[in-house]
Amino acid sequence: MLSLLLHLLILLLFMKNFKEITFMPPATQEKKITLNLKQITTPPPAPKPQPVVIPPKPKPMPVVPPPVLPQPIIEKKPEPKPEVQPVKKKILDEGKKIFAQKSTEENNATKIETKPKKEIVKKEVNKKPAKKVVKKKRVVKKPKKVKRSKDPLANMLMGSGTSMHPKKSRPSSNAGAYGEQMIKKLYGPEFNTYSPTQKKFIRNNLSTIHRITQNTLTRNGYPSVAIRTKQQGTNVVSFYLHPNGDISGLKLKTPIGYSSLDRNTIDVIRIAYKNYPLPNKKTRIVFYVTYRLY
Repeated sequence: MLSLLLHLLILLLFMKNFKEITFMPPATQEKKITLNLKQITTPPPAPKPQPVVIPPKPKPMPVVPPPVLPQPIIEKKPEPKPEVQPVKKKILDEGKKIFAQKSTEENNATKIETKPKKEIVKKEVNKKPAKKVVKKKRVVKKPKKVKRSKDPLANMLMGSGTSMHPKKSRPSSNAGAYGEQMIKKLYGPEFNTYSPTQKKFIRNNLSTIHRITQNTLTRNGYPSVAIRTKQQGTNVVSFYLHPNGDISGLKLKTPIGYSSLDRNTIDVIRIAYKNYPLPNKKTRIVFYVTYRLY
């Protein structure tokens, strides 16, 4: 029963909606269109646009300045100078002259008053007593003992000159601090091969050359590195001295071993050689350069 009722409801709903359904009209046959190409006329081509010709601009005419008319020169007439009329002097009669009488009274403006003189009183100056000058006593410091070198000849020269506290140079004898024994130690058998002139120059001037070098060393100053590290010792220097004052072949025959002192010795001799005595003949010079600290 239920199934029949359901089927009936479905039919009723379908019948109601059937009226509202619109059906598509039947398809009509398409009409064919025929075209005849001969009957088609093409339009004539459009004329090409001609270029517009711009007329050339006229050249500007040059502006001619108007001619300057010369102005007439007007000569100035000289102005007439006014005539100076002579001044007429009046002549006075001597009888009508009037003389001023001299006044015998004193003129107050010219009268000089005498002022009383002031007496100058000199003040007595009290002289201060002179201060007594107290003389300070000099304190003599005793020099410290210096370490001796292994070379006995170098120890003999330790007192002849230093780089820090130079002593006053005394006039030396012919050989000076460099005696025959020291010269033979420095030169060796080579000294016997020299001429008498060369031997005489070495004996008389080797001590002077040594003193000049040590004084220059003192003025030049002790190397700062050597002071900090307390370096000291003795160099043996050798070079040739020429009659014109030049030197050649400068070298250290015996270096100290400290580069700062060895280099300073070479630099000092290059400064001091200008003051050396000059030989008559090329002579080899050998001497000590000493460094010591107090």
